[in-house]
Amino acid sequence: MNTFTYVATDSSGKQVEVTLEALSLQAAHEAVIELGLEPLEIYEAATETKAEPPPAAPNPAEVPSTPEALQFSGVDLPVDEPKPEPSSQSEVPASTDVESTQVYFPLLETLRLYAGWLLAWYSLVYAVGSYQFLKELPFRIPYTESLFLSPLVLSFTFGAYLFLLLTGFYKLSGKKKSVGLLLFVLGIALFLWYRMNVR
Repeated sequence: MNTFTYVATDSSGKQVEVTLEALSLQAAHEAVIELGLEPLEIYEAATETKAEPPPAAPNPAEVPSTPEALQFSGVDLPVDEPKPEPSSQSEVPASTDVESTQVYFPLLETLRLYAGWLLAWYSLVYAVGSYQFLKELPFRIPYTESLFLSPLVLSFTFGAYLFLLLTGFYKLSGKKKSVGLLLFVLGIALFLWYRMNVR
């Protein structure tokens, strides 16, 4: 079992940080969602090896003195074993404890953040551009009119809005893969229909 620390938001929007044990990152992510939380970041905690306590020294009165008695009493005699010859290639142990923390950022949430900022920027362009287009201002803002009238900016605005809308439906559906695939195909079809019919 691996230990994961996650930062998530509850239904009221409050951030919580909790540690849990799971078999994999996916299992930890699903466990957080089952708790009714929205994961923001998941960290895989560093593994720590617990040192075993040294064996207790036997009581001299209880330890037999002859090798035959030691063998029957269960005490292992030290045996001189030949040391292996050093090899030319460095050998890496099969299981190494990595003491580093890995951070996992959800891709969908990052893309939604960028699309939201893009949509906010385009909304500002349309607000200033429409005001400048309808009323004469005592000053001119460069490129505002050209961005306001650009069909490419309008296409990007519609694409960002469509992405935020459909990914919102995807999150509401519980992030089911079949719903995600259906919404992806629907989004492509709507954007192509828009590009073919709106100039």
